[in-house]
Amino acid sequence: MSDPRTRSAACNLICVVAAILLSALAAHAGEAKWSPLWDALAKRPDAKVIDGVNDKGEATRRIELASGVSFSLEHHGDRISSVGTDTSGRGAVQCSWEIYVGVRAYTEACFPGEDRSFEADLDDAIDRMNDFIVENSLVPVTKAQLQDAVGLRKRQAIESVSGPSEDDRRKRCEANAVGPMASAFRSTSHDKRVSTLNTLLSAKRPPVMNPCL
Repeated sequence: MSDPRTRSAACNLICVVAAILLSALAAHAGEAKWSPLWDALAKRPDAKVIDGVNDKGEATRRIELASGVSFSLEHHGDRISSVGTDTSGRGAVQCSWEIYVGVRAYTEACFPGEDRSFEADLDDAIDRMNDFIVENSLVPVTKAQLQDAVGLRKRQAIESVSGPSEDDRRKRCEANAVGPMASAFRSTSHDKRVSTLNTLLSAKRPPVMNPCL
């Protein structure tokens, strides 16, 4: 039977080696080269940077902004993956934009002109979100590009429900996954929709997708 003191010394040695290895990996993560975009964000005075290593030995970085938005990055060789999360309590702007655009495109394809005030509310909300995204996006984007994206989504929605007859179009609209969400939006009062939008856009922060419905 081995000496307990020998086993204890071996365990201590392993712990020391593991600590040194983890320290070296963390240092490597801090020295890892990220893109100019992420480097610039990490240098902002309102940013807290946490470097680490994942279970594959790849460098990770978490950038937390005072606005309540954080970005989790991972280095996969020459590729960097990123996930943006909004914990401000106001909502993820990019997610809301996607939902509003999806509902607007569905309305254009299935019920064009049937509820002008509802369509106007959606258009106004999307326009305000477009302005917010242009002002706060980490990646430069123009309002014209966002408007073009909305137009494309509308055309795609119209094509997705088109058929040889009006009955076919109606059935495809009824089966569309956006339908229940559009109905929920329409059943919400104008004042409630505006209030929710005001809260969403009440503080400057990068528009991100998470958390999303």
